[in-house]
Amino acid sequence: MKRSLLFLPVLLSVSLLAYGQELPFRITHGPWLCDMTETGVTIVWMTNKNSLSWVEVAPDDGSHFYGKERPKYYDTHMGRKQAATNLHKVRIENLSPGTRYRYAVFSKEVLHWENDAKIIFGTTIANPAYSWNSLSFKTFSANDDTVSFIMLNDIHGRAEFMKDLCRDIDFSSIDLVIFNGDMSTWIISEEQIFSDFLDAAADLFAKRVPIVFTRGNHETRGPYADFLMNYFPVKDGKIYRIVHVGKVAFIILDCGEDKPDSDIEYSGLAAFDAYRDEQAEWLKQAVQHKSFRDAGNRIVVLHMPPGVSNWHGTLHLDETLLPVLNEARIDAVLSGHMHRYSYNPPVPGKTAFPVIVNSNNTYLRGDIINGTIRIRMFGAEGGKPTEHILD
Repeated sequence: MKRSLLFLPVLLSVSLLAYGQELPFRITHGPWLCDMTETGVTIVWMTNKNSLSWVEVAPDDGSHFYGKERPKYYDTHMGRKQAATNLHKVRIENLSPGTRYRYAVFSKEVLHWENDAKIIFGTTIANPAYSWNSLSFKTFSANDDTVSFIMLNDIHGRAEFMKDLCRDIDFSSIDLVIFNGDMSTWIISEEQIFSDFLDAAADLFAKRVPIVFTRGNHETRGPYADFLMNYFPVKDGKIYRIVHVGKVAFIILDCGEDKPDSDIEYSGLAAFDAYRDEQAEWLKQAVQHKSFRDAGNRIVVLHMPPGVSNWHGTLHLDETLLPVLNEARIDAVLSGHMHRYSYNPPVPGKTAFPVIVNSNNTYLRGDIINGTIRIRMFGAEGGKPTEHILD
């Protein structure tokens, strides 16, 4: 009798779970902003169950968000609205440059899907600011003479440390936040991405300020590493790319691993030499584009610093990418990886630009005003920041 009574709560728990009463439909993570341009942005969030999801957008013109019907943008793929997923990635295009927009995210639970003519939907939920909507973003503008950004690297899953490090930043003055690698030590699961840094980012800024993400060597590791970029989608699917913000061109590169591909640590999975060769071929063409040549400033974001280390990965970067960068009138390379700060001035015959390495315990702030680059590194303990002015 006693054994039966002990077993009863388990039966009740399973029964309630079967009817969905223990897990109400909700937004579990986000939203956060990615792949910002002058005319577009991608908004990403997660729910705990599959749903049909969309974003509604309104100009920040003082009107009530629900004063009229707002345009709806759906998570679509090859002409089909996505409903068999709980990771929602909505691309919004045809926006105006340099314009602030308000937005709200919506998800409608899929209860049963027998076929496309017989789909039963449940509750529709929205972001916490549903009733008065405080979420907004501002598109980039090529006319901006001032660009401000934050760079974080080598957080290695220290989400609470990251929050403390960034507690005094006024993100309303920031155009973008760059994650320059090793935000995690390895990628084991979806939930780890959020607990390591992405939930903290959404809490701090990412609902309103876009993330520009590139990998470090550690984020190439783990059973879930191949899915990491699902959470930072870009239109062409490439991590390496050029991001134009105001009159600044940011070259975003993907370093790969630091040891030879044959190293036993990678169990035969590494093929990064060929991947860096691929990036070098792309870079040769990218730096010839008129939009890049006409940029007022050119900044490279690369987790492992070129011209500084003698490990295989950085030596191969020096062999493949560095010759192209040396001819591209680069103002600075911003890196991490070393877990300590260093400023490496140009070296004749080796590097044509300074390489600034941010430590694992500071954030880097860049402010570019009329072509002058001011770089500062701030620690959680406060104090006078390390500073460099690049004309």
